[in-house]
Amino acid sequence: MAAEKLLTEVACKNTKPKKEVYYLNDGAGLRLRIRPDGSRSWLYRFRIDGKENTSSLGPYPEVSLQAAREKRLAAKKHVELGVNPSTAKRVAKAQQIIKGETTFGLIAQDWLAHNKKDWSSHHLERNEGLLRRFLLPKLEKLPIDSITEPLLFNILKPIYDSGIKESAIRTRAIGAQIFSFARATHRGTSNPAKDMADNPYFKKPQVKHFKALPQSDVGELIKELNKTGDMQQLDAKTVCALRMALYTGLRDNSIRGALWEEIDFESSIWTVPATRMKNRKVHQVPLPKQALIALNALKPLTFRNNKSPIFPSSGKYGVMSENTLRLALHRLGFKVTNHGTRSLITDVLNENGFNPDAIERQLDHQEQRQVRRAYLRSDFMGERIKMMQWFADWCDEQATGAKKKSNVTELKTAA
Repeated sequence: MAAEKLLTEVACKNTKPKKEVYYLNDGAGLRLRIRPDGSRSWLYRFRIDGKENTSSLGPYPEVSLQAAREKRLAAKKHVELGVNPSTAKRVAKAQQIIKGETTFGLIAQDWLAHNKKDWSSHHLERNEGLLRRFLLPKLEKLPIDSITEPLLFNILKPIYDSGIKESAIRTRAIGAQIFSFARATHRGTSNPAKDMADNPYFKKPQVKHFKALPQSDVGELIKELNKTGDMQQLDAKTVCALRMALYTGLRDNSIRGALWEEIDFESSIWTVPATRMKNRKVHQVPLPKQALIALNALKPLTFRNNKSPIFPSSGKYGVMSENTLRLALHRLGFKVTNHGTRSLITDVLNENGFNPDAIERQLDHQEQRQVRRAYLRSDFMGERIKMMQWFADWCDEQATGAKKKSNVTELKTAA
């Protein structure tokens, strides 16, 4: 029997359509199918378990004659193993899809989406920021199981060495959670970030407590905030936010994300939703007259509707960024943190005889003794209204040099 004549590229190019489908054979099961509409495609005929099957190898001329022959050889290897090439092709395609779904970037995105409903806005903002700044630039496109401990070390080491040690340590912890999430969702098998937890190179920096504003500097701060026009170094939003921190004792995150609907100007109460509170509970704080004056002055600049932010920005989250208030204090010459104003409030109010329970409730501190916490249900709002007005007046009087009576003195005088 004469050997089957092999096709040439010229013969394939010169094929013309006919009324019926016809085939040109290249031998060993490979054939070119020509349809009446002129379309051409490669087919591979083979037998498995005595049954004839056909597998498509792609269109011509997109798949050249030589490429079709190479595809036939690859398909033949599957046939020899008893695997239908079409089935193998579907499995390979599925694996490619799975591979795409197991990149670090995609899993990190899923991890954020899965957890953000349980996080405060501050926690979400910080995690997204560290992820976007340090991990995604080099890891986003990589399959998660291809990421090794040495690779991760070489990403974190420059961060740590630059002096932002806490950021490097937190970034590693975020990575560990993402790798753990990949394992939980059956898209990863290792956790190099967790394995690095005890790496002695990344020494945990010594804890530095938030530096409080000294009582002796309060008058100067008030004077700086009272400046207007060209004399004022800060924008109106930042000045107002610093006043809110001083007059309420709220944490930075609670202030920055504030919406106008949270302010009740009639009752002089600010209701902060649980999502922005550290204890994850709704918190109400009284607003002294100085805070209300500051908010009313800012309202024409930022109020659009009740849902609009009090301190908007053009950034990703639409509100004032995390470091704005700390940097503003530094710009004014006060090398303290905004969080440190809470320590100032605690010291001044305790030194002047106010109820410690009312002070703790104002600052949203949780009672550590469980039994006492169960019985301590009052919000002390009546006391807190008088207390925070007294404190706001005290702050103003530091700027004027007037001497304010302590709460104890006032109580004795009243008696």
